[in-house]
Amino acid sequence: MADNEIVMLGRWTREITLITIAVIVIVCTPRLAICQAVELTAGNYTPVASVQRIDWVVVGTIGPRSLLVVGPLGAAWQTGFNQPAEWERTWNGFGKRYLQREADVAISNSIEAGLGTIWGEEPRYVRSGRRGIGSRARYAIKTAFVTQRRDGRLAPAWGRYAGNTINNVIENAWLPPSATTGGQTILRCALGLLTRIGGNAWEEFWPDVARRLHH
Repeated sequence: MADNEIVMLGRWTREITLITIAVIVIVCTPRLAICQAVELTAGNYTPVASVQRIDWVVVGTIGPRSLLVVGPLGAAWQTGFNQPAEWERTWNGFGKRYLQREADVAISNSIEAGLGTIWGEEPRYVRSGRRGIGSRARYAIKTAFVTQRRDGRLAPAWGRYAGNTINNVIENAWLPPSATTGGQTILRCALGLLTRIGGNAWEEFWPDVARRLHH
């Protein structure tokens, strides 16, 4: 991938994100954002509003944690292991991997949030509100595959499955040959769900750790 192709990928990612957000605004029934007076948990679940879906897509794609922490760490990890090999262990290769990760998140999150409106699926992580590390860890793993519907019950996260699959097929259009085989595409889908489990665990336990550190 040449430098001009990297620039085009960055522009294309931004355009896809903006277009999808616009679609979500049109498709979703307009609702006022719900200001949570108390922390949202599975026990006091309130359905996600349209503006909150959009916020989830935007923050997950271009929020500080995505741009400055997760993105660089992921690109550095892949560069260290030289995956894919065609992009080499160079700063140029690091940049390609970083932009690839941003495209991945933009497409996947946009599809999940957009299609999820059909079934009233919750894209955000809703903390368990439980006690005990084991119980909370099992909940974090489980909710990578299921999510709250409008009535608070857990059901298969069809929008998430679609986003995690379709985005990896789309990415084959610009990834190098070694990363576009059937096996590699399936592997990326599996890693997407593993990444969601890790993100869920972070959302479940980090607030408690942060409060302890604060005190």
